[in-house]
Amino acid sequence: MPFEVSLDGQNFRAFELLSADERTNTIELEEVNTTIPAGTPVFIKMNEGANSLSFSVVDKEIANEVKTGATADGYQLVGLYATKMFDNDQDSNCYILKAGKLMNPAKILSETSTEAVGSKPFRAYMVDNNSSASGAKMFSISENGSTPTGIDQLTDILNDSNAAYYDLQGHRLSQPQKGINILKVGNKTMKIIIK
Repeated sequence: MPFEVSLDGQNFRAFELLSADERTNTIELEEVNTTIPAGTPVFIKMNEGANSLSFSVVDKEIANEVKTGATADGYQLVGLYATKMFDNDQDSNCYILKAGKLMNPAKILSETSTEAVGSKPFRAYMVDNNSSASGAKMFSISENGSTPTGIDQLTDILNDSNAAYYDLQGHRLSQPQKGINILKVGNKTMKIIIK
């Protein structure tokens, strides 16, 4: 936001980027507990049961430019005051928040039928300053050192003794193999990729 926001009594929580690990495809966020300084990009998470974001401020100084803070591992969170449309070539090192994960818009554009990927004003996205080429397609999110929920669920499924693994030809496997595997647990079937 272009102005300081107090978090006292709000129906949301704010998080700053602490680190990113492309090896595990996980980012770690640190909760902001008191105020969000003017121009500081953060991720917002609504409290349980809250479905709209609304707040007002009076007599606050307006920040004309968004601040960016790089992590020690070369990632940074970048805030927007205006709409940004992501380019397949120039933004291959960017990640946007979509469905609770940080996804690479260049990969969304190149690997799906999606024709345009953008971000609305007063949003934030992550940039990998380590390279111009994109690495992971998406990052899971960890809050204050916790294990990301999606990884917990996948680990539980992979360790399920009732899980059945198949290759793409339908042959049953004794364990998951490198590449694409079909996983069946009960009445659920999913495709998993092991690198």
